Parts: sequence; structure tokens; C-alpha cells
Amino acid sequence: MGILQLFFTAMVVGFSGAIVPGPMFTLVVTKVSQKGFISSIFIVLGHAIAEFIVLILFLFGLVKYLNNELIVRIIGITGGVMLIVLSFNLIYSNIKNKLNLSLDVDKNDSLLNKSNLESISNNSFKVNKKNNNIAILQGIFVSMMNPYWYIWWVTIGASFFLKSIEYGKVGSFFFFSGHISSDFIWYLFVGFIISKGKKVLNQKFYKIIIFICGVFLFYLGIKFIIDFIGG
Repeated sequence: MGILQLFFTAMVVGFSGAIVPGPMFTLVVTKVSQKGFISSIFIVLGHAIAEFIVLILFLFGLVKYLNNELIVRIIGITGGVMLIVLSFNLIYSNIKNKLNLSLDVDKNDSLLNKSNLESISNNSFKVNKKNNNIAILQGIFVSMMNPYWYIWWVTIGASFFLKSIEYGKVGSFFFFSGHISSDFIWYLFVGFIISKGKKVLNQKFYKIIIFICGVFLFYLGIKFIIDFIGG
């Protein structure tokens, strides 16, 4: 896997997680409806900070264990299996219409109430800088409160990290850049749609995107397993 291929592969895998409605998606829709498009930028920035912290922990924590070939293979194969599981889950949920894209939000029904995030948000703030700082904190906390986020990083994320360090720290940078760019592209796109009140992304197109991501994840999972079994 070349370094540019690593970047774009990380981006596509990132999309497969970002497009599935979850806490981050709901937070973006809610905040943009309240504060405008700029909120989506700072929410994703908070998410990126949380993910960058994980990458730093990998660089200074996981690397020292990578001299053990068995551990490397276990991590890589586990990541490949998780990619396949995620692939089947996406495709199955897509076929069963379990993934529905909703860009509608009740401004009186905020994610902040549902996730007990009132302590870090105050609608009385009039200064944009304070609102933006709150959005960053919400992006961090929503990421860290999601258990699937941890599962992804210790399996799929760790496997990608092992691939990236073959190119040194530059490889890690390309992996992280590709991964986080998918979040920025998707959530800023969603934020733009909400802020303009336009439903550009319909359910049919959304299902096509999910199916393509599911097929790609299956291919990548098989590739990871073969690569790490072969060493």
C-alpha cells in the first residue's frame, strides 16, 4: 500500500463511519440549526483533537510493542475482521432500511439535553469565540462518550496505524490526514445543507453511498487479513 493509497483508503474508511447517523451527526445537525454553519467546523475540530490524542498515544505507546511479530499479526487480522463485520453490518442495515438519513431537527429537542452536555453549553453566550470553544469541547466529549469510537481505534485504527508506520511519522500523518478529512468533508457538507435549509442529499443517494462503502470495507478487510497473515 503506497502512501497516497494509504491516505485515500483511510479517507474512504473514515467516510464509512462518518455517514452512519450517531452522536456526532446529531450534534452537528442540532448545533448548526441553533448557531449556524460555523458550528460544524468547530465540532469536527474538537473531534479531530480527540483523534489526534489517540494517534499520539499510539505513536508513544503502541510502537514499543511492535517488535513482537505475533502481536502485530493479531492486531492486523483483528482489524481486518472488524472491517468485514462493519461491511456486513452496513450492507445488511442498508438492505433492511435501518439507516435513515434525517436532516430535520426540532430546535427544542437538543442533543445537549439527551447527552447531559448542558454543563458545557450555555445558549446565553453572545460572544462567538465562547460559542466556538463550546462547540470544540462538545466535539471532544461526544467522541469520547461513544464506546464504538474506542472499539474502532483499538481494532481498525490500530491496523491502519501499523500500515502507516511502515513510512515512519510521515505515514502516520498521511493516515491521520486522510481519516480526519472524511469527517470534515462529510459534516461540513451536512452543516452546509442544514444552514441553507436545502435537502440536497436524498435517501436514495445516501443508500448508494453506504453500499459502496460497505463493499469497499469488505475488500479492505480481506486485504488486511491476507497482508498480516503473510507478514
